[in-house]
Amino acid sequence: MSILKNLLKLSAYLEYLVKVSITLSIGGIVLFVNIAVFFRYVLSNPLTWTTEISSYLLVFTVLFGAAIGLRHNQFVKVEVLSNLLPRRLRTAVILTTQVLIALFLVVCIGSPTMLIQKAILTKTVSPALGIPMSNLYHLLRIGFVCMLFFFCMGTVEFIAGTGNSDSDRGEAK
Repeated sequence: MSILKNLLKLSAYLEYLVKVSITLSIGGIVLFVNIAVFFRYVLSNPLTWTTEISSYLLVFTVLFGAAIGLRHNQFVKVEVLSNLLPRRLRTAVILTTQVLIALFLVVCIGSPTMLIQKAILTKTVSPALGIPMSNLYHLLRIGFVCMLFFFCMGTVEFIAGTGNSDSDRGEAK
């Protein structure tokens, strides 16, 4: 149980960092969009980089927000059929679903590999900011690793019985 406690502490710390990062990212989006509007409509001198950075921040926010959603099992799901099953079979269906989601996330972690390699070979940079695209593609991988970690933590809590029960998982308390 000591390993589980340490993993839970690590998960809580990582969740805190991700939440702070998401908050800063949303603040950045608001700031850069307002700067863009001001320069375009007040000064009649539009900036080219504000749209690009706002787009990257939005992708970052969604990617890591999804990780937090996975941590707390907050995604929409239809449970009508699984709720009709006997408890033992329902648990088996839930665990099978968990394994399939984990496999999907593993595939997603590997998917940016070719993009990263191509961006490194061609030395591709973002058009307005000049950021190496390989760095941006690495963020995809980091986001999916974060999702997988949080997802696995939720699954471990479910199996260990330390998290929410399957009937009230994801509901507001």
